[in-house]
Amino acid sequence: MTDNPFTAGEPDNSPRTPPKPSADGYGHQPEPAQEDPSSTATPRWRWADRFNLTGRSGNASPPEEESEATSVLYPGEPAPTTADGSGEWAVPHARPESQLTPGQGGMLSTDRGTLSPPAAHSAPVPAPTRVSEGSERIDELPVPAAPTEEPGIEGVTPGPAAPPQVMPAMGSHVQNVAPYATAFQAESQHFYGGDFVRQQPVHQVDLAACTNDRFIPPRDADCWEQAQFLIKEHGVVILCAPPGTGRRSTALRLLTTVGSLPLTFVDLEPEWSKPDATKLPAATGHGYVLDLSGMPQQPGPRFGQGLINYGIDGVKKSCYLVVLTTPDEWTNEWSEETRHITVKHSSPNAKPLVRQELRQMGAENRVSWLDQDAYNDIWRSNPPAQEARRLARIVYEAKENDNTVVEEFQGWNTHINKLLTPTRQGPGEPELVSTRATVWAGALINGGRKRSVLHAADALLEKLEFGRKPLDILADATSSHRLKAAALRPHGDRAFHELDKHDLAPAILRHLWDEFPTQRDLLRSWAVSVVAQQAVPEDDARIALSALLELSKEVHDTSIIDSVAKEVSGRRLPLAVEALTSAALDPTLGKYVRGRLYRWMLGKPSPAMVDLVTQICGGELAVRQPSIAMTRLARAAVHAPFPSSAMVDAFRRLTQINAAEVAKALETWLTEEPTKRHALVAFLSLAATDEGTRLLLSMTDDAAGRHRFVRAWQQLLQDDESQSAADEQLGRWGVAAESGLLPSALLVDLMADVYEPKIYRSGLQRFFAQDRDFQDSFWGEVLERVIIRTHEREKASS
Repeated sequence: MTDNPFTAGEPDNSPRTPPKPSADGYGHQPEPAQEDPSSTATPRWRWADRFNLTGRSGNASPPEEESEATSVLYPGEPAPTTADGSGEWAVPHARPESQLTPGQGGMLSTDRGTLSPPAAHSAPVPAPTRVSEGSERIDELPVPAAPTEEPGIEGVTPGPAAPPQVMPAMGSHVQNVAPYATAFQAESQHFYGGDFVRQQPVHQVDLAACTNDRFIPPRDADCWEQAQFLIKEHGVVILCAPPGTGRRSTALRLLTTVGSLPLTFVDLEPEWSKPDATKLPAATGHGYVLDLSGMPQQPGPRFGQGLINYGIDGVKKSCYLVVLTTPDEWTNEWSEETRHITVKHSSPNAKPLVRQELRQMGAENRVSWLDQDAYNDIWRSNPPAQEARRLARIVYEAKENDNTVVEEFQGWNTHINKLLTPTRQGPGEPELVSTRATVWAGALINGGRKRSVLHAADALLEKLEFGRKPLDILADATSSHRLKAAALRPHGDRAFHELDKHDLAPAILRHLWDEFPTQRDLLRSWAVSVVAQQAVPEDDARIALSALLELSKEVHDTSIIDSVAKEVSGRRLPLAVEALTSAALDPTLGKYVRGRLYRWMLGKPSPAMVDLVTQICGGELAVRQPSIAMTRLARAAVHAPFPSSAMVDAFRRLTQINAAEVAKALETWLTEEPTKRHALVAFLSLAATDEGTRLLLSMTDDAAGRHRFVRAWQQLLQDDESQSAADEQLGRWGVAAESGLLPSALLVDLMADVYEPKIYRSGLQRFFAQDRDFQDSFWGEVLERVIIRTHEREKASS
């Protein structure tokens, strides 16, 4: 595949909220923002929604009201009709028509009158090979290059002049920059089969945390100085530390210390089968951050040497790389090769970091609180960066300066221990394990219905094989006693943990995960099963799912994400789509979830998983990150049936949002040899919608586009699995053309190319059998055109 440029950032337009800590403690990377899509033209045909295809660049979506802008025409469409209503669709690639009758010159006489056949078309599209389904590789789609100016359509009166736009130079990249975001110009990315590394802009909030007046250096001064020396000398340095220690902020600060000129900062988001240093971008004057925590697959033995070579070349052109990893993962041949460029990273000291955070929040008046004796134990323990920022938030949000600040920071441990080890129970009171189960269930569904909390508690007891037969239940404490023993406060039909203890419920879940680490698999299975159970009302399941996603961030348990996808998607698909869409756009979880959407579609995913990824890619992710959505949708299309309503909806949404992106993707996929399954699923899904049909027809304005269009239909008609769905869709197109909803002349011309090879021509017989007036129908006209072209070709060849 040829190299393709793409826009550097993948902005989104999510609302800005006060910064929250990332997995690395201080400094986070919210998703970049994207401008709202807009439409610039109104088509003349009532069956199609509006979008802009000019130059196949930029975003577009149907406008709310009719526009007076210039009409967008199909290939070969004539100027708007005159006052007398004359004028009709013209056939693309019009040629002088020979005047023939069978066997001699002149007009061809038919039952429908005299028909002038067109001159011989180019050689018919040969019969394609069947769709390959094995071990295919789907390339990442580039965002289209800058648009080129297209000539106006003769005879079309332009509408009101649009405001002037500043267009980028040819070959340049386009980036939408949201308020507070950092714009950068990355070099063209290159795609190597299915593996590549996506470049994301670093947010201004993150860079601000690394300035001279805000950055708090790591507590180990010697290692910090060593890291600065290594990146200058070797061009690459590896920061090895657990998540939550401020690695990313330190990485960005390191990149500000090198280079004679300020660097352009870029986050790297790999999408590869395994790490490969040769796929890393290396633009002059750029500083890259590559987080290899949670690698899905171990690198090859030469990966370490590849990083070293990357750094050697990078120093020569002021290109630098900081790699983030963990001690548990950075062990093998590559770690030995890179030992001399690896630094054991340490968190900054907690107290100055908390002080700095409070000042940034505008809470200078609370900085003095930190000097009180109540905080001494915290400073002696010197918690990591993520915990220090959590303490700053607690101090900032506290109503008053009392012991509750420290108690909340310490996870309400004293209170939780009392809940889990109550005083000796009397007759009729629940057993200890039953009380604990209710405490944990109440934390999972805090504010849910009392019935849901008890159901979740019983589900955990069942997981623990604690007898809960009817006799056991009736012999146990009553529901009200169980809730009271767990210190759950009823409010109507709902139950809450103590509301005067801020974030008590999340603290109980963190305590459960931290204190019983060997039981995490069982606990994870239990919590996710509660979300998936139909016996739990959906709003209560949503509370539990939200708590689980927050827990996965706080304790770095990404396995929760995978469990939610596998277990919840099969029973509560809309809820799973909603939660994982939010997670895919989350500043902390987003990178991991987007990577999982990609990898879940490798191998043989279940139909529920395919629908999950399809609906996520056709939802808010398509609005915020259309290029990422398109790539994962292609992966899902490999496993989708013909037809798939989820695929149809996803491609409709993507076409409404960014038709140019879809057009570029489809062009890339249909050009592959042989055409892969995902390309044909995408093509048929687009054909099933008004927006997609308009897009497909608009892509036939040149010989190459026409060839792709014809070959796609021929392959769909040839394959046993897709033939029935293709026939049904073509039947709907024929009806729409006869009723004037589709351009009949254009479709007749294209369908004649599709059916001209004799191997496909028999497919027209089904229309003959269905319609008594076949000769006067749309498909009758297609057959006539096929006969004419075949006759001319035979005559020309003789």
